[in-house]
Amino acid sequence: MTTCYTACSCNRVPHCADWGINGLLCFGTRNAIAIYEPRAHIGRVTHTLHRHRDRVNAVQWIKPRNGAPESELLSASVDGTAIIWTRDRNEFRCTSVLNVESTVVFAESLQLSDNVPAVTLAKLLICTGAVNGNIKLWLREENADAKHIQSINFGRKLPICCRLTHMPNSTYSLLAIALEDASVLLYTTKFNAKSESEPFFERAQYLVGHEDWITCMDFTWDGNENLFLATGSKDSMIRLWKISKTAEESSSDELKQESYTFAVDDRQYDITLETVLCGHEGWVYGVHWQPIKTDNCETMKLLSASIDKTMIIWEPAELMNGIWTETVRVGEVGGNSLGFYGCKFGPDGSHILAYGYQGSFHIWKYSQKMNKWLPRPTPGGHFSEVVDLCWEPKGRFFITASTDQTTRIHAPWKDNDGLEQWHEIARPQVHGYDMTSLTILAPHMYVSGADEKVVRIFMATSAFKNQLLQLANVEDFKSVKAHSAAVPSLGLTNKAMCHEKNDEDTKNSMMENVYEPPTEEELMQNTLWPEINKLYGHGYEIFCMAARHNGELLATACKSTTQEHSAILLWNTNTWSQVQQLVHHQLTVTQMEFSPNDKYLLSVSRDRRWALFQTTDGGYELIAASFKKDNPHSRIIWCCAWTQDSNYFATGSRDGKVVIWSTSMIENNTIVPKTILNMQSQSITALCFAPNYIIQGSYLLAIGYEIGCIEIQKINMELENVWSKLLEYDTSQAHHLTVKRLMFRPTNDLHNFQLASCSSDHSVKIYDIKLSSLEL
Repeated sequence: MTTCYTACSCNRVPHCADWGINGLLCFGTRNAIAIYEPRAHIGRVTHTLHRHRDRVNAVQWIKPRNGAPESELLSASVDGTAIIWTRDRNEFRCTSVLNVESTVVFAESLQLSDNVPAVTLAKLLICTGAVNGNIKLWLREENADAKHIQSINFGRKLPICCRLTHMPNSTYSLLAIALEDASVLLYTTKFNAKSESEPFFERAQYLVGHEDWITCMDFTWDGNENLFLATGSKDSMIRLWKISKTAEESSSDELKQESYTFAVDDRQYDITLETVLCGHEGWVYGVHWQPIKTDNCETMKLLSASIDKTMIIWEPAELMNGIWTETVRVGEVGGNSLGFYGCKFGPDGSHILAYGYQGSFHIWKYSQKMNKWLPRPTPGGHFSEVVDLCWEPKGRFFITASTDQTTRIHAPWKDNDGLEQWHEIARPQVHGYDMTSLTILAPHMYVSGADEKVVRIFMATSAFKNQLLQLANVEDFKSVKAHSAAVPSLGLTNKAMCHEKNDEDTKNSMMENVYEPPTEEELMQNTLWPEINKLYGHGYEIFCMAARHNGELLATACKSTTQEHSAILLWNTNTWSQVQQLVHHQLTVTQMEFSPNDKYLLSVSRDRRWALFQTTDGGYELIAASFKKDNPHSRIIWCCAWTQDSNYFATGSRDGKVVIWSTSMIENNTIVPKTILNMQSQSITALCFAPNYIIQGSYLLAIGYEIGCIEIQKINMELENVWSKLLEYDTSQAHHLTVKRLMFRPTNDLHNFQLASCSSDHSVKIYDIKLSSLEL
């Protein structure tokens, strides 16, 4: 099984993303690190690296001294560790773990030796900053052994960030540390790659000038052996410090006051304040120098990002020595985002990237033809727990719901080679409550529930129809009326907007051009669906829902601690009226599923029981249920699933048991378990059967666990109910937190399946399963 799609977001902390010379973007996503490969049209996440036990706070490519493409990266986490990952062919493996023993806030690395043969690693100097205020320095040897060599403590002052670099034409290293008193401390040390002595940093200088915390720093040097340090602060200012070998005489008394000196190995260095850049209106969270090319005439460029939702490129003015000007400004106007947490130049200098509070990336590319910067498609995903997903009946797209208060639609675009490139194409709901569940009634209509008592129904827009038209057939989107939707100020209801232009003209113009995936700005502002109805009837927050496959009946349930509020409400989707209440469970119903033939409705609950309802002329009636006596489940039943022939259903619970039940074995309102798979107390949170037989009498069952792993099991119902494990995905291939939902893509292909999963780790994934490669 291969992962063909991963949707995830960047953690909302500074220093959590980096774009390497190797062309790859790495970023922290919950407890893991994602490796994203940008492409000309639609990029993709190629790897998720999981070893940390808590949120990743910092991610950085380790830059080789000779400017070669990076092959290692450094990550740091709330779990108190920093990890070095080394690329081995097309995989990344953990080669060193640094136990900092306190929440790591930032980490920085510096390669001390040039790249050596593949059998050994380059010697590394690593600096980690912890929440307790300690700075620790580590030395990683060529054999991957890492040892702690020095600690620096600042008393009651907390370090905010740090940067490491080499002194120009020197064996000395320079460490800059920003403290909470808005100052920068410079430390120097001598390191000889042939010497066995360990580097030891000594304080060299103390820089002041900012009026608030310094949140970001970056080093570079020009072609004249001058080192430049850029510092960005919460005072909205950026200061550029120039470190040069010889002291520069100046007639300005003001500049003399801002001049500092320090000596390294009998060499005198002079630090002057080159300039102060004032252009942002909020806290500056990111500064990044464009990688300098070998040509000494290359103009220095500095990129900065701020919480004011803008990025600026600064360049020195040609005719005014020491004066820097703003040459490019990009960003957002309005919207519901909260600004940028970091920024990076692309390796070629023609791309710039920023990431924000909601975990979204924003990429702009310079167009030579148009002579301006244009937004580009980016990696993206939910920035909080993903709680539910549902495929459109024909498998053209699927919708996900999250506690980040949004629902998102994902669909594939086929490239020239016929390969599916998955990406987010719409964000139909941006709500004021955390989402809890959703289900699709028709290709153009879905229902969602949130932490409120209201069930909301949404219908697609003609703008979405035209977007999907470039990806698939949309002949069944006949009921679409509104062109777009918008949310009024202080409102929760998406209102339909009238037609702004002729849809046929829009369709024709789209068909003439090459397909362009929507950018983050377009997804946020132009892809809402209008809300067409609300359903009232529950006494508490909506928890789960399900719909008949013909879309004519909707079942909903809410959080509950009593039998009265645990009732399942059935709604007629033609009249939007309540037609029945199914009362049986004592506590919250955790999941419901209609059988593929719509004859049965199955529900499972926190009360450790399941209930099976059968359709009759008057509605649904209870025909079987589990009771405390002889119940194989001793803990909460989290999930359930039906086989495609409606002959069997499965239930999975916190006690680690998957139980298969047969609808043909009902006697006296009870069913004897057909077969039981005991996973020895590994909590099971998601189940799903494949949509087709793999072999007559054998079924394919996907099982999701609380720890994040996913298994594919084969059950043979004709040969003594034999279970056999076909596939297992670990926490890097699948998820590293609770798997919330599994669902196979609707298909008629008997040899290849696609499985979608969502998780508490904020990610959504799709896996390709080729039966020909499995030992069936």
